[in-house]
Parts: sequence; structure tokens; C-alpha cells
Amino acid sequence: MISLTTRQRDLLHFLLTAETAVVTADVGRQIGLTPRQVTYSLKPIKLWLVEHNADLDMIPGVGVQVACSPDFRENLLTELAAQENIRLQLTPGQRQQLLALNLLTVTEPLILYQLQQESGVSRTTLLKDLDLVEEWIEAFDLTLERRPNFGFMLAGTEHRQRQGIAAIAWGDTSFSDPLMQMSHSAGLVYELANDADLMPLANHVKQLVQQWDTKQAMALIGFAETALNGRFTDNAVLYLALVIAIQKQRIQSGQIANTIHPNFNQQAHPKVWQVAADMLSQLEITLPQKQQTCETAYLTMHLLAGSRSGIWPTDLEMDEPFRTLLSSLIRGVAQAYRVPAMQSDTALREGLAAHLIPAFMRQRFDLWAPPIGYVRNLPERYGFETTIATTLAEEISAETGINLPDDEVHNLILLLRAAFIRERPNRLNRVIVVCPSGMATAQLLVARLKARFPRLGTLDVLSLRELDTQQMQSAQLIITTVPLPQDYSDYSAVIQVHPLLSAEDIAVITQWLA
Repeated sequence: MISLTTRQRDLLHFLLTAETAVVTADVGRQIGLTPRQVTYSLKPIKLWLVEHNADLDMIPGVGVQVACSPDFRENLLTELAAQENIRLQLTPGQRQQLLALNLLTVTEPLILYQLQQESGVSRTTLLKDLDLVEEWIEAFDLTLERRPNFGFMLAGTEHRQRQGIAAIAWGDTSFSDPLMQMSHSAGLVYELANDADLMPLANHVKQLVQQWDTKQAMALIGFAETALNGRFTDNAVLYLALVIAIQKQRIQSGQIANTIHPNFNQQAHPKVWQVAADMLSQLEITLPQKQQTCETAYLTMHLLAGSRSGIWPTDLEMDEPFRTLLSSLIRGVAQAYRVPAMQSDTALREGLAAHLIPAFMRQRFDLWAPPIGYVRNLPERYGFETTIATTLAEEISAETGINLPDDEVHNLILLLRAAFIRERPNRLNRVIVVCPSGMATAQLLVARLKARFPRLGTLDVLSLRELDTQQMQSAQLIITTVPLPQDYSDYSAVIQVHPLLSAEDIAVITQWLA
């Protein structure tokens, strides 16, 4: 009897329900396969159909179609649904994630021969998968122990193992094809759930996911937001729900944290500590005092590290070194923009605190957190903000030893741009027009600029010879009809235009002013 894989089964089901012949590329798009994968799967499907008194017609230029009567199609669908010898087919990335999750969550060593039988791949392939898993887990300070006549087992703290589990569940790995999806409406969804019973490795993960009650955890986060009088970002709610669900399941399975991170100080965060303790109580988690303290500390650290939608009242209790650093950063921003009023921008101060405090906590406590999606190629007009944000990140690193990841630096860029827009005067203080073509051309260009952009204020016309570093630094914008010398290439607020001010020039200036 022909044995089908889950991929071939799904493809055959699609073909049996299609009313007409379908092109292989269209089939692939419908069920998530490449044209090559579709073509590779058609041979066993044809053999299965022949075995069941049907056939598969492959018509050049038209497509593929199951050759049988409509009534017989229904019989074949029924037969396919009842098929027992289906094999779960995984991509290499899915298989590697299953191996990693099994290693992170089992309490006994995994035997190579057993893994080979359960995964359905060769010994060589399996060892290569384990090498990739070992390389990935090193980022969590975990090690893969390989002992003859013993098997494979991960070594590391409970704190680190939970971080690894959460990262795989979120899909933040070096492996392709994430196994799970996390959403506010459905909670955690396991992609292989319907076919997990076909493979022990996949079924072990299915049982874990069923025990991770992310819906209950999300309700608890709502309680925490009310108690702390603040709100987490939407992504942080999903992240914390995953952390809490995993924490509860690990405790229930006897995998309990027995240490507290050396950088954590309970006395520094009494309000958040109490909220974490109340949340564990609502989860009906009661342990011996030392273990209860360790688990409360674990949850407190994650609450402190969750990204906020705005500053919390507890954030206002920040320590003096952080307040000093924050004031220094804002002074630097105001000086860079040459807008002293930005030092009094409450929204900027609170925005920086709301982003930096969780980022600091994550690095202070060595916590994994989901990467923040961001636009990697910002418009050129954000170039100045990018330079300032990079400078701020360097100052933060020098003062605290904390290196902000790229996504946090991106947040700084957006905060700076928003602050600049808020504080920017309706009329620019000084705009220099560089026009070496003569008085007539200069006056025409200035007249056009004033008519089209009244916000530009006073326009000072200079020749190229009169332009120097001091003049450049005193202007908020320089409009020139010729390329400036290479010495001024680092100055970002420069726009080159045609002497008659073309439509393209107007668009560029309008964008800059926005």
C-alpha cells in the first residue's frame, strides 16, 4: 500500500476538490508549496490514485486533474480522510525547532537512535540538525551534553531554558518555518497540531502547547496593568503572556527556579514585586518560601522588562544615575538641534524613559525579548535623527555598559523626529540661499521660494565664496543651485535646486519641511 506524507495528502485533497485542471504553480500558492515540491509529490499521488482505481492526468499547457467521476471523488476523499499510514513531513527548520524544544523540555536524555526513528531522517542528517541546535542555544548560555551510552541533554539554568523555550514559541530563531503563531484573539497556535500525533517529537510539543494557557496569562496581564496604572504595548502583552504560561507549566512539571539573578534587587521595585506575587497567587502557585521568592523575582523582572505604551508611575521612581543620564541625553538632543526648548519637552523625556527603562531591564537581567519590527530603510530626511540616535546610544553604552539593539535605536530615531516636529518653529530662523549665477538669478529664486514657502522666513543670499563653516552651522537649511564643496558633505540640511525652482525641487523642499 502506498504511504503518503502530510504534504502529499494535502495536495491530493486539493486536487480532489478542484473542479477543473489546475496549474502546479497555482496549486503551490494555494497550499504553500513551491512548484518543485508540487511536481515531486505528484508521482506518489498518482500511484495512490491508481491503487484506488483512479488516475492523475497531467496535461501539458493545461495542468493536472484527478481522472474519475464526481461520485468516485467523494469516495476517494472519504478514503483519504481515513488513511492511517500518513507520514508527517517536516521542513529542516521545523525539525530543528522540534529537536530544540524537546531538548529544552524533557527531563531524561534523548537517545540518538530514538531520535532517528522518531524524526524519520538519517543519522547524518540528525547529527547536522543537532549541531545547528547546539549553535543556536549557545546564545542562551546553554550547552548540549553528548555522552556515549547516555544520549543528548541540555545543561543550563532554569532561567535560561525558559528563555530558549519562549524564543522558539515566538519564532525568534535561526531556523526557518516557525512552528507557532501568537495572537491576541487565538493565543498560541501550533502549526502542526492537527498532524502532531503522527510523530512523537511533534506530539510532545503539542502537549506542551496545550498546557501553556496564554489566554489566562493575558487576563493576568490586564490585572497587572490596572495595578501598576500603566499599559504594555500590544507585543509586550503577547510576550508576557507567553512567559507567564511557560512559567506556570514549568512549575507544575517540577522545573522550578532556585536562584535569583544577581542584578535583581527586590527593595528597588516593591510595587511591581507585589503585583507579581499577586499574579502567582491567582495562578494558584504556592511553593516553599525560597522557591516562591525566586519565581516572584522571575516574574517581576519580566514585568519590569515589558515595553510600555507610555511612562508608568513606578518609572518616576527611577534611580538618580538614570535621571542624570536622561537629563544629559536630552541636553545633547537640544544642542544637536540648536533648539534649547527641547530640554523642556516632557513628551520627549517620558518617551525616552518609557523605551529605555525596559531596554535597560532586559539587559540588566539577561532577558530574551521579541525583536521589535521596524522600518530598516528610513527616508533620507531622518538622517540627522539617525546620527543623533547613534550618538545617544554610544553615550548610553559608555555610561552604563548597555548596548542598545538596532530596534531600540530605531525607536530613538522616531522619538527624536517627533520632538523636532513639536518644537520646530513655524518659521525657520535662518535659511541660506547659495546662488553663484548672479543677482538676477538669485532674486528670481528667492522670490519663488518666498511665494511657495512662506515658512522659510528670512532668506540670506550668499555666494559660494562667502560660505564657511560658521555660516553653515548658523543656518537651519541651505538651498543651493550648485554642489557644495566636499568639506560640507556631512551637513544634512542641504537641498540642491534648479535656479528656476522646478516641480521636483518644490516636492523635495516640501518633504523636508514635513
